[in-house]
Amino acid sequence: MTKPNLTTSDLKRRDILLRLGGACVAGLGLSTVAPATKPDGQREQRRSGKVFPKFAKEVSRIGWVKVVGPVAQFELADVSGTWKLPRADWYNAADEPLRRLIRALSDLRYVRALPTPTKQESAASQIDPRKGGDGVWLTLEADDRTPLATLILAQRGEQTLVQLAGETALYEVNSVDWPSFTNPSAWLDLPKLDFAPERIATVSLARPGQGQLDIVRRPDGGFAPVGGKANPLITDIALLLGRLEFQDTRRANRLTAPTRFSHETSLKSGLVIALDGHEDEGRYWVKLRMDARQAASPEEGDRLAAQTDQWAFEIPAKFWTLLTTPTDLLLQAGP
Repeated sequence: MTKPNLTTSDLKRRDILLRLGGACVAGLGLSTVAPATKPDGQREQRRSGKVFPKFAKEVSRIGWVKVVGPVAQFELADVSGTWKLPRADWYNAADEPLRRLIRALSDLRYVRALPTPTKQESAASQIDPRKGGDGVWLTLEADDRTPLATLILAQRGEQTLVQLAGETALYEVNSVDWPSFTNPSAWLDLPKLDFAPERIATVSLARPGQGQLDIVRRPDGGFAPVGGKANPLITDIALLLGRLEFQDTRRANRLTAPTRFSHETSLKSGLVIALDGHEDEGRYWVKLRMDARQAASPEEGDRLAAQTDQWAFEIPAKFWTLLTTPTDLLLQAGP
C-alpha cells in the first residue's frame, strides 16, 4: 500500500517519536545471549536484557506500523510527519497509542526462555496468528520497509510471551503497557463531543415524514419538548452532544444513502452543531455541520470543523435507535 500525497498543512508529529527516542536512548540497555544445556544434552539460548536493544536509536526512522491478530489487522503510516490509518481512509491517528507502543517496545525485557514444546504441545503453543495462533504479529518498519522491530505477542495467564522474527523459540518477557491491538478505532484521533448540559440552549430533531421535534430548556434546568412534558428519552436527545462517542470514521462521500435524521444542538454561545444520520450496510454514521454565524466566538466551531469536514463518523446502535424512534413514541415515553 502506498502513502497518499498530502498538503504541507498536515500537523507534524514525528517530533513525538524523536523526543521519545531521546528518552529511550538515555535508558538504553544491552541484551546478552548465553548458551545453556538442556537435560537431553541439546543446546538452547538464554537471553537477558532488552528484547530490542538498538530500537531507541531507530525510533525516528519508523514509517509504518503493522498489526495482525486473530480479531483485527491494520496499519499506520507516517505521511509527511502525520500518522494516519489507511483502513480509515487515511484519517489521522491519535498520538497516545503510538507513544505507548514505542515505550512498550523500548522497555521490553527478557525474563526467561521457555522449553521447546513437544510435538503434542506444538499446536497449543502456536501463537502466530498467520498460522492460526492466538497471538498478535507486530512489525515496525522504516519508510523503505526495512524492519526495525518485529515480534509476535501472546498472553498466557499472567505471562507475556514473545517470538521473534525467523525464530521458533518462545520467551517470557516483562509486563509492559501495550496499546489495544484488537480495536483499530482506538488508534484514531476521533473528535470528542463533550458539551456540558449547561451549555445547551435548544435542540431539534427532524426526520423525513415526521413533524420536527423541538426541545427547550425548562426553568429548572432540564429539557422538555415544546408543548409537551419532559421524559428520559427527550433528555437523552437533548444531551446527545455530551454522551455520544464516535466509534470509527470514513470519508463522507462514501455514504450515498438518504439522510434519516438531522439533530441540531444550539449552544448558548450561538454555535449550532448538526448531525445528519446515514445507514450503510448495517452500520450507523453521522456527518457533522457547523453554523457559527451567531456564535460569540468562531474558534470552537472552527476547531471541530477542521476535524470533521468531509468525514463521517460511526455511532453506537443505541443512539441510532433513539434518534429514529417515531415522534409520537418519544412524546409518550414515561418518566
